[in-house]
Amino acid sequence: MIKSNTIATICLALLSMVGCQNNRDSDAPNSKANTISPENLLLKEWMPKSIYKVPITNIEKAKFPVIDMHAHDYTTTAEDIAERVQIMDEVGIQKSVIFTNSTGAKFDSLYTMYSKYPERFEVYCGFDLSGYQEKGWSDKAVKELRRCVKKGAVGVGELHDKGGGLVQGLHPDDPLMDALFEACSELNIPVNLHVSDPKWMYETMDSTNDGLMRSWTWRVKNPEFDHMKLMSTFANTLKRHPNTKFVAAHLANCTFDLSILGRLLDDFPNLYADISARFSEYSTIPRNTAAFFEKYQDRIVYGTDYGWEVWDKNGDYGNNTKLDSMFRMTFRVLETQDEHFYLTDLLGYKWPLYGLGLTDSVLEKIYRGNAIRISKQ
Repeated sequence: MIKSNTIATICLALLSMVGCQNNRDSDAPNSKANTISPENLLLKEWMPKSIYKVPITNIEKAKFPVIDMHAHDYTTTAEDIAERVQIMDEVGIQKSVIFTNSTGAKFDSLYTMYSKYPERFEVYCGFDLSGYQEKGWSDKAVKELRRCVKKGAVGVGELHDKGGGLVQGLHPDDPLMDALFEACSELNIPVNLHVSDPKWMYETMDSTNDGLMRSWTWRVKNPEFDHMKLMSTFANTLKRHPNTKFVAAHLANCTFDLSILGRLLDDFPNLYADISARFSEYSTIPRNTAAFFEKYQDRIVYGTDYGWEVWDKNGDYGNNTKLDSMFRMTFRVLETQDEHFYLTDLLGYKWPLYGLGLTDSVLEKIYRGNAIRISKQ
């Protein structure tokens, strides 16, 4: 016969075990208190963090002095430009190429500000495309281009055609553009041309689009030309102007299929490509990208698309990271062999990133060597 005090002891032990289990459950990461079911979690709120115990490389400064061949004029006060130079010093950016894509008084004003740091900034102008359908327009536009170059412009960009034209209905391969591009050849200045956008922006916005969070924000609405038609337009432009130096912005937005860009580089020796603002797209396929960069190491230049830090922190996706962190992210992707790390706050995509582990010789060319060669040719 079991004694009553023994029964009491067993009951107390059982109660204690239940209490401990309840405490463990409430503290567990997957407890009901901390869990959000997939049915209730918004995709934009899903911010994955890696739990892999793998090497993490913190790079404070680039391995070689860097020329940023794709930056913008978002910094427009003397104080902000001084701060920008300070950050460039901290991370190892020797010089930035500033795309104003402007003419007239606006270009003059921007050039005056940035030219106070002649060793740190080079300034590009734009084309005056206003009234391009009017008689005599091209002569007027070429005259303004020459004036901007005389003022101090050393290139043209960033021109954009995402499907609707440089301006509505005017694509780069239009004969109306011939005089301007030929003038660039005569003046020996490069043209940075942004053709198309990442393929995800043209795909159906549904559950199969693995770049949905960023492609939704930057989706191309009702383009006259789709991605492949734009690539054909770009090829026509290169063919029409073999003596004009072109730099394809963002790897020609062909990160989903680098062989498209590879064929253009093979066919047109006047073409280069910058790697700006597509780090998340191509670091997701590190072996393929590293092999591509190795093969075309003499045709690729570093760029950032400087300006990410200006986006609203309450926006639909990322872009909340400080400028110095943005630069260091690019160095981590290019220089290290780090694996499976997320920077969704900065890049918007939900994909993990991987370091390319480029060799020193390739790094030096991409960071600065090719940029110097383009400017000296």
